[in-house]
Amino acid sequence: MRWITIPLILATLLLAVDLTTDLDRTLTRYVYDAHSAGFPLRTSYWLDVVMHHWTKYAVITLGCIAVAGLLLSFALPALRPWRRILLFLALAIALAPLSVTAGKAASARHCPWDIDEFGGLVPYARMFEPTPPSVKPGHCFPAGHASTGFALMAFYFAAHVLGMRRAASAALATGIAAGLILGAGRVLQGAHFASHVAWSGLLCWAVMVVLYALIFRVADRRPSAVPAAVRLGQPESA
Repeated sequence: MRWITIPLILATLLLAVDLTTDLDRTLTRYVYDAHSAGFPLRTSYWLDVVMHHWTKYAVITLGCIAVAGLLLSFALPALRPWRRILLFLALAIALAPLSVTAGKAASARHCPWDIDEFGGLVPYARMFEPTPPSVKPGHCFPAGHASTGFALMAFYFAAHVLGMRRAASAALATGIAAGLILGAGRVLQGAHFASHVAWSGLLCWAVMVVLYALIFRVADRRPSAVPAAVRLGQPESA
């Protein structure tokens, strides 16, 4: 069950690093300019417009295409065998980022630019450290924009269920890379700590594993409606 055990190991390591080291603030100090008391790349056009907005619109477009294909599958017989895959893609691309958004809404942790050490007004707090009663929740954990890139991991599961191993590996690498790159951009801007990005990826992955189980494992595992050429495969060691 590597889809579960590996993320659990990574989550344990992240907790250990957060509780025993100061890695988040150490990395942030490299991109913070003490002389100007700010983050030089905070208003970067490339990071703020291209990577922060345009990429979000691109992934939303992919999700809309999946939804359109799902709806058309009820009218076009040629798309019916792909209905569950389209359903998975539509839900995964939407719900993975939404789960991160929900986590941010419930989180008290602050962004680096809110922390007093980095030009803000609030003290730094680790994962389980409470913030002072006078400090409002930061709603900055996990990293929301990184989830836009991690949402592309949905195509790994789609390719995996079709038995397309090379495509699955490429899709997984693309999704992880996209999430890390977009997350790194926000770290450079002072919008997130590095750990926020990692937790975002783990949360997106967990949502997709649950969706995979509900759509492809709990339901009919090999629907007769799917032709042999696109028959749903079983995960090798999921």
